[in-house]
Amino acid sequence: MRTQDRKDWERQQRENRIIDLAEPVFFAKGYDAATIIEIARACGYNKRSIYLYFRDKEELFLAVVLRGLERLHKSLEAVAGSADIRALGRAFFDFSLASPDYLRLIMIYEAGACVWQKAQSPAPAAGPYKLRCQRQTDATADLMVRCIESAVAKGIIKTDLAPVQLMMVLWGQVLGVIQIILMRQDGFENTYGISHEALFERFMDMVTAGMAPGR
Repeated sequence: MRTQDRKDWERQQRENRIIDLAEPVFFAKGYDAATIIEIARACGYNKRSIYLYFRDKEELFLAVVLRGLERLHKSLEAVAGSADIRALGRAFFDFSLASPDYLRLIMIYEAGACVWQKAQSPAPAAGPYKLRCQRQTDATADLMVRCIESAVAKGIIKTDLAPVQLMMVLWGQVLGVIQIILMRQDGFENTYGISHEALFERFMDMVTAGMAPGR
């Protein structure tokens, strides 16, 4: 390994370690309450050392968010090729219940740093993780749009909305139900007389029935 390559590798290892140790802090406290000082302490560094690798707290936060975005994309990608909207919703549900901490951070990111209009994407001067999060978000949105386009082309679903419009509506519907389930998961069946898994399946029945070609 060349000297420069080794230096780059070592820097990446230290950066990854900081992300690893920052992750539980952001999971526990979210973005606003977490501080660089406590993250630095968890890493055995001082605050100035953290800034050698990340320009600010937001950039470090986005480095953690990127991991969640990549996991979510991988989950959706595994089923998107089937043009099965129900499978896409189920993949999102499974990811959310398996990784609720990542989902919470993704929602914080979407409410703040994420740009939904591609014409207004982050400037090239934006930090590397902000750019990578944006590219990953766009890639996931495109993945879902392609799945919807395929489902329409195959006659699996029928809609008057453009694929990107339907993607937004479905994302909002599924996310809303998932968030309620996550908030009320403890004692769910005793309270509502149905398991959260069964309720989600019934919800997806309603969603897909509403888009059935013969409706």
